[in-house]
Parts: sequence; structure tokens; C-alpha cells
Amino acid sequence: MPAATVLPEKYVKLGKADKQFAWALKAKSTDKEVSGSGWETIDGSSMRDWFHFIRADLNNDGICDWFVNAVDPVSTGGDHDSINTIYLGQPKGWLRIGATLPNTKPDMLGFGDTDAQHDKYLFGEDISLLYDAADHTHYVITSFVERHQQYGLKPGYRIFAWDREKQNLRLLDKWEPGSKAAGAYAYFKQHGATSPTSGDVGKGGRVEPFDPDIEAVEIRQACNRNSVLWSYNDGGKSISIYLLAQCKP
Repeated sequence: MPAATVLPEKYVKLGKADKQFAWALKAKSTDKEVSGSGWETIDGSSMRDWFHFIRADLNNDGICDWFVNAVDPVSTGGDHDSINTIYLGQPKGWLRIGATLPNTKPDMLGFGDTDAQHDKYLFGEDISLLYDAADHTHYVITSFVERHQQYGLKPGYRIFAWDREKQNLRLLDKWEPGSKAAGAYAYFKQHGATSPTSGDVGKGGRVEPFDPDIEAVEIRQACNRNSVLWSYNDGGKSISIYLLAQCKP
């Protein structure tokens, strides 16, 4: 971890100023994940935003970073949206990669430009990792659960790698034959991936297994021209031709 506060300074300040963020003051440098609720939503339903910090080396520099998923509930039944923020560990502190918002606000939807920049900083709800020793690269594997608002638009597993030029995670096409992403996805399907919240697999950490049902949803969505995914892609995005090749005649 960097020689700074365990969580980014803004969360330390929030924890000191607001008891609802007191959990941020309890974070320890040995924690692999830190979670806590935030402010109550304004609709009177007693729902609260939820913050989940996951420690991982995202940019492959040997220093731990924080991957943050901030959940915005939209119903008491579990429907929700979210936005991600990355804090890169630096020798003396944290470098924030995320949507533009006031430094006094937590990394959640509804402040600053978070709504406009939502898609740019939405990677997944949880992460698992595959490390390619030859390329010194961590592949980040994510997905969304069924009650997430983006579930129909971003189905299946998503594989990212750090883009040094853009200073952000870059989505890879795991269906492209012979690509690094395809190789990582094939390995994940056979062996699973490391759950960073449990530590190194060789030291008692947990393996996150591949779930074929998550892939099946992606293929079904891509092959159904009446699906929400097709409607979304008609707006200018494109479905991988290699994914479409998975469709049955």
C-alpha cells in the first residue's frame, strides 16, 4: 500500500465529518476489501448507497490499488445501478481515475458529471484477476448481477486490461480468436480466476469459478435481434462478429 491513508483522503474526511462514513476510519492496511453504506436516498424508502473497495494491482506496477463499486439502489427489491472509480496507489498517496465530481463528495452517481460519464467508468460489480507473467499484465474479469440496471446492455463476462495511454481499464474482445483476451477467457473457463478479496490462491485464497449461465445470457442476447442488446447496438455500438458466430443456425 502507498505511504498514505488506507482509503483515499476524501473518505477519511467524510468519516470524521459524518458518522454514516465512520466505517472508512476503521480500514486497515491489511484489508483486502472495505465496505460500508453512505447517505440515505431522498425518496423516503430508507435505502442507502453502498461502497465496496477491492484491493488489487490494476495497472501492473507492483503497488496495490483500490477498485471501487458504488451501488445506487433504485428499489427495495434489489434493483440498482452503480459506478466504478479507481484509485491508483502512488508512493505518497492515491491517484483518482473516475468521473468528474466535487472532491468533497463520495464516488457515487448523482454528483458532478457522473451521469454523463457513467459508461466510461462502469466496469462491473466485482472483479477477479488473471495474471499473465510473460506480459506482466493483470486481466480484470467482471460481470453484473441480474438486478443491475446495465445487466441487459452489458451481459456476460467482461475482460479488461490497463491502458497506460488512456489511464483507464480498456475493454477487450474476448471472442476474437487468437487474441490475448480470448486466451485469458479460455483459461478462466477452465481454471477460474483469483478473487482478490481472499488473497493469493497459492496462500489459501479463493478461486472464482466460471459460471456458464453468465456466458449463456450474453450469447442469447447477442443472437436475439429483438433483445435489448440489439436495440442498444443499433445506436452505434457493434456486437463482436466472433460472438455472433456462437449463434446456432
